[in-house]
Amino acid sequence: MKLLRRYWGAGLILLMVAIHAAVIGYVRSRVARLSGMETTAMEVGNFRFQSVADLSTVYHFRLHAVLDPSKLHRGKERMAQMQMEIREASEQLLRQVDPKWLEDPSQTQIRERLMEIVLKHLDEPLVQRVLITDWLELPIDAIDVTLDQSESIVKN
Repeated sequence: MKLLRRYWGAGLILLMVAIHAAVIGYVRSRVARLSGMETTAMEVGNFRFQSVADLSTVYHFRLHAVLDPSKLHRGKERMAQMQMEIREASEQLLRQVDPKWLEDPSQTQIRERLMEIVLKHLDEPLVQRVLITDWLELPIDAIDVTLDQSESIVKN
């Protein structure tokens, strides 16, 4: 009993240090696990197109596919294999797009049709959804198209 009265303060401090070390160790292990995670989004490509109904405007955006995390490796593999076929079918759709779809700020109809194309070419449900980023609408006279380069340059 004398021993307990004499060293209770030191024991309490050691217990607090041990709990603190356990919490820090747990948090570090969780952070290490999160930093090693792969992203589930994969870029399908950059698209630039003109609607057949409106040749005065050029539209540009980047398309990304959000893959199913449980099938991430298979999804990336199939997307890489079918990338050119998906791009070709997507570009054909975009050239014939309904002008009403282009007025929608959320691009719902375009995303739904592009998702259908992606799923059709993958033959299995590896993609959860598609994302459209970097949406631009530019007047045709702002674009400098050169035939010997693959990219157009926007005029200043």
